[in-house]
Amino acid sequence: MDFAPFAPTWSGDDGGLVDETAYMAGELTGECILVPLLSPEVPAITDQLEIAATLARTADASLYLTNPVRIPEQTPMEFREQVATDDDRELLDWALDQAAASTSQVDGGILYSRRIVRGVLRTIATHDVDTLVLPGNSPRDLLHRKVTEQIAAHAGCDVVVVNGRSGYDEVPSILLPIAGGPHSGLATDVAGQIAEDCDAWVDVLHVVGEDASDRRRSAAEEYVDAAYERIGRPETTTTWILEAEDTGEAIVEQSRYYPLTVIGAPTTGSLRQLIHGSTNRSVRANAQSVVLSARNAHAARPLAGD
Repeated sequence: MDFAPFAPTWSGDDGGLVDETAYMAGELTGECILVPLLSPEVPAITDQLEIAATLARTADASLYLTNPVRIPEQTPMEFREQVATDDDRELLDWALDQAAASTSQVDGGILYSRRIVRGVLRTIATHDVDTLVLPGNSPRDLLHRKVTEQIAAHAGCDVVVVNGRSGYDEVPSILLPIAGGPHSGLATDVAGQIAEDCDAWVDVLHVVGEDASDRRRSAAEEYVDAAYERIGRPETTTTWILEAEDTGEAIVEQSRYYPLTVIGAPTTGSLRQLIHGSTNRSVRANAQSVVLSARNAHAARPLAGD
């Protein structure tokens, strides 16, 4: 992994300075992308599939779809196939057909498990998954914890969570807010690959306070320049330093002009902030576009209880 050191900057969560030296890290690589069908909503699944298929096409990676079916404790494992309903099988077949229309290397199956989270994590290991594409919305387990959060927190691979509004289709332009943290490289790669596939314009954005120091502004320029160079499409990529009091509000306001926003996961606090961090949560809940949250697995440090 190639770390490019810069001066400290906003963390991607609360817009404040971090004490540690920030860097742009993470890289979208690999040969297998896993898509667990965790949401019952067809628009959410459609966006999840299309994002995964785009990444698979540009990386020449295979796509593996799985529809998790929970086996009740009282049901013997040898009767697991009787637990799946016709709806479960039809959903998987429909998803496989949708994916096959967009990319050639597609496979999948029903995932039988007493614990959905454990089953998906086991699938990641057994299929050598490099990237996991998850929906922002998912069911809750017996302890009322969101399944998506738990999988994202403990997955041993890179994670892309599809949030925001449904409706990923044509993408003429992408907003890429850069924080310069350990997930920013992965977010940049995701935006770059989608831009290449869709021939889209990318605006690389970094938000600074209105009273930001010269050092702070210089660091912001280094971040957006690093993302610009990494994307490698100078004719269709621009950089932008925006002055605003609130980072989340600024990104949400700008997102209305783009069909897709790609943002790195927060670098501070619990990993469940991948979906519910202050800036990340604000963008996900209020953005006027589809939002992708990218988490670099090599930078993640799960906390006890997450």
